[in-house]
Parts: sequence; structure tokens; C-alpha cells
Amino acid sequence: MAEYAPGTPRVIGPYVRPFCKCGHRLTVKTAWTPENPGKRFIACPDYDTRSKCAVFQFFYDDLPSDYYRELLFDLHSRVRRGTQTTDMQEHIGMLSMEKARLVQELTVSRAKLQLYDRIFVILVGVLLVLCVVLGMRFG
Repeated sequence: MAEYAPGTPRVIGPYVRPFCKCGHRLTVKTAWTPENPGKRFIACPDYDTRSKCAVFQFFYDDLPSDYYRELLFDLHSRVRRGTQTTDMQEHIGMLSMEKARLVQELTVSRAKLQLYDRIFVILVGVLLVLCVVLGMRFG
């Protein structure tokens, strides 16, 4: 029994071939270019790279008019922008949480620094008192 590309029906007219010339399994993809929005095709995984393999074939004919082609591409672009906006909003939320954590960490660090400054001043005062007391005693 022949093996077919993942996701492809076993027979789609003359278009399905199990492997390309370079030995890779053919895969089904969807084009989202302005010229071919939503158009399904079968291709070698390396068809769009700099390799020599160029196995590529659409499953069906073009949309009936430019109107439908532009409409489909526009709808896809809107959905994609919406997804990107959602991804950006999620990223902004994560950055906001990170900022809040860093602000909290900075506040704690400042409080520790103020405490260390007070301890230092107290220790310098104690040292000064000791020097005066010892200076009077030996002087």
C-alpha cells in the first residue's frame, strides 16, 4: 500500500503523489498570498528553499473572480492581525507583571539599603565614641 503525505486524502484526482523527486514526503499546504488566498496545494517541504526540488501543484483552479480572491485575503489578514493583537496583548500583560515584580524588588532593595546606611552610621558613631573614650584613657 502506498504512503501519502500527512493530511491528504488518498486520492485527489491526478494531483497526489506520495513522494517528490528528492525523496521527501509531499505535504498539503495553504497559500495565503494576495494572488492565491486560501488555495490548497501539494508541495515538497523544500519547494520554497534554495534546493533544486520544485514539486508544487495546486489542487484546484483559481477563485472565480478577483473580488472573491481579495475578499478572502482581506478576511484572512484581519483574522491574522487579530491573533497578533491578542499575542501582543498577552506579551504586554507578561511584561506588566514582570515590571511589577521588578518594582517590588527595587522597593525591597531600597529599604535594605536604607537599613544598611543606618547601621553604618551607628557603627561609625560607636567607633568614634570608642576612639574618644580610648583616647582619653590613654592620652
